[in-house]
Amino acid sequence: MKISRYWSRATAAADDRVGRRISISCWRSSDVGQDDAHQSAWQAAQQALSRVLRGERLDRYAYGRLPLREEVLEEVVDAHGAPSLALTRNRYGAIILNTLRVAFLDLDFPDVPLEGRLTRLFAALFGRSARTREAEQEAAIWQRVEAFVARNPDHGFRVYRTRAGVRAIATHDLLDPASPGAQQMFHDLGADPLYVRLCRTQESFRARLTPKPWRCGCPLNPPTWPRESAQQQTRFERWVARYDRARSKYATCRLLGTLGTPRIHPDVDQIIQVHDRMTRCDEPLPLA
Repeated sequence: MKISRYWSRATAAADDRVGRRISISCWRSSDVGQDDAHQSAWQAAQQALSRVLRGERLDRYAYGRLPLREEVLEEVVDAHGAPSLALTRNRYGAIILNTLRVAFLDLDFPDVPLEGRLTRLFAALFGRSARTREAEQEAAIWQRVEAFVARNPDHGFRVYRTRAGVRAIATHDLLDPASPGAQQMFHDLGADPLYVRLCRTQESFRARLTPKPWRCGCPLNPPTWPRESAQQQTRFERWVARYDRARSKYATCRLLGTLGTPRIHPDVDQIIQVHDRMTRCDEPLPLA
């Protein structure tokens, strides 16, 4: 699992051929310490600046290629001192469960209904409400998981409804996200390709435990991690207090049922308890 506690940003600057000042900033992480993270960031910034000065284009789409820059809130390590479970806060402020071998799959609806007047217009034109379409999409995903366990009777899943789709937890065994079995499961169940790539390169699975801020009326753009000044820290503390108040009225998912073998791996059962408590999946709350 690629979870880094130490992060640093460095900036490299130089003049180009026509005298324009060019500066490039890079974030990098380390498991060793802050100085090591800063050295890595400085080297990355220098390399990126050299490429720009040579006229090359930078590829800034690094989703999944580097460790995710997220604050570690809680961590559980194995007998070798390596993280096996971590709670982190993502870029928009939600709390994320990261697991080394407990597989989560978020299966989003292919056609998430638009909100507001456009949704009502579509519903009037096609004679179906957004709730009806979502129920049909939910049923289709349930049937897809049901068909998968019919072909793989030794597999089991705990299935939840989310705001925009369905979430499944593989309960029968621990899985390596890069293994052929996990990759085949991702493919057969229709997992998002970006999520599949992220799991493979980050060597872990992820599940959002708390609501997305904009779905519960909380403003966006909390100061990112790491917070580089006392002012940023104060802003963040005010934001997270507002977010916690807003999300208290919502759940992240709702349990639909189980499919496949009833046997649950004991390590998976521990993760389920954390997941269900923090997502509030058994409470009659709106999803966000």
